[in-house]
Amino acid sequence: MRRRKASDDGQMHSKRVNSSSFINPSEHSVVSLRDITIKGRKTKPKSDPDRAMRRSIINSDEPLTSLEKVSVQVKKREASDDGALPEKNTRSNSSISNIKSGTAASKSSKEKYKDEDLIFNNVSPEEEKIYQLSSLGNRSRADFEKKYLRLMPIGKGGFSSVYNGYRKDDLLQVAIKYIDGESVTLERVVCNGNAYVIILEVALMLKAAGLAGSVGQSTAVSLLDWFILDYELILVMEKPVLSVDLSRYLQAHGGYLEEHEAKIILKQLVDAAVDMHSKGVFHRDIKPENVLIQLESGEPRVRIIDFGCGNFSKQKPFSSFCGTLAYFPPEWFDYETYWACPTTVWQLGVLFYSLLEGHGRFTTTGFINGQVQISPALSTDCRLLLNWCLSRDPALRATLEKLQLCPFLRETSPPPVQGRVDSFHRQQLSP
Repeated sequence: MRRRKASDDGQMHSKRVNSSSFINPSEHSVVSLRDITIKGRKTKPKSDPDRAMRRSIINSDEPLTSLEKVSVQVKKREASDDGALPEKNTRSNSSISNIKSGTAASKSSKEKYKDEDLIFNNVSPEEEKIYQLSSLGNRSRADFEKKYLRLMPIGKGGFSSVYNGYRKDDLLQVAIKYIDGESVTLERVVCNGNAYVIILEVALMLKAAGLAGSVGQSTAVSLLDWFILDYELILVMEKPVLSVDLSRYLQAHGGYLEEHEAKIILKQLVDAAVDMHSKGVFHRDIKPENVLIQLESGEPRVRIIDFGCGNFSKQKPFSSFCGTLAYFPPEWFDYETYWACPTTVWQLGVLFYSLLEGHGRFTTTGFINGQVQISPALSTDCRLLLNWCLSRDPALRATLEKLQLCPFLRETSPPPVQGRVDSFHRQQLSP
């Protein structure tokens, strides 16, 4: 496992089943960092010639905003020719060996705090419980095999793989995600005076979906349990029934959606983003592959997955990259820095763009250079909304709260999408 600095950023029953298997801390034993291989490197700040070359992709005649004055440390990774990057950064920190991992420490004195600690004061007992739980991990393989059965694989990425499965006691359908130990991120947080070394992805999922709710109640998928076995972090998550990721949903419908259906999806994502940021969760990698469409009724329901690139949402800027380069906001390319909420709005705009007819593959650099354009065939309101979300200047970009109140998004009555849903079912794309 590794940690980042604070500045970085067979179909089952569909009934609801309360998820409480992760609420009891006694089921989880202490996480030992010594059992995880720590591997990684830090990238050095780019030289001035490199910076000039990178910024040459952007129209230098456009006026710069006040963000130009921000001084940041560059920690970018090189992208492949198609702009794809590994799902996560790989970094190590020498000080991590000095932190006793996975224990809910007793109250610490201020002089023992580290400069990079994330400090949360006056938080609720429920929130502190999240930090306590995410500092622990069940290391019993017998317990995992008693509770869950792993089935066929769903997909595989650079640092993780996901399998179908089910919970044995109630046949709840689950997704089981295996994450390479060296790509797991740790954070040291101090909450109400108590220090915890937490598994960041676990904490973010618990904050986003909540501790005590029922499975399927939040837009973010619920985390049911987690284990540390054989140098891997294993996350057991709710698997929404009759669901498929948004990229496959698009393919099943000819590569685009009608404005009305695309608007329904965007509205749900905006509401979810507002909720997540209010809980201090910055997903940082919103894209079609990380959005599920659940089809239990005539209207598609959005679910959000994969918090592996996420971080805590905060007012301070981030200066390290983690996510999908093609969807990162212009301020990253301009100034090597970005903010949580404006970045989320940009990524929502990019996703909305990708849903609509007349649009090809989106890249931020292509949009800035005029090679990627908004289709003139779209309605005026739709084009205005896209331009608002995709403003180059983050200060002029829409906010999440303003998007929630946007009249265009609030109009969700017209044409039903049942015919498209039925067609989708006929193609049998649901895993």
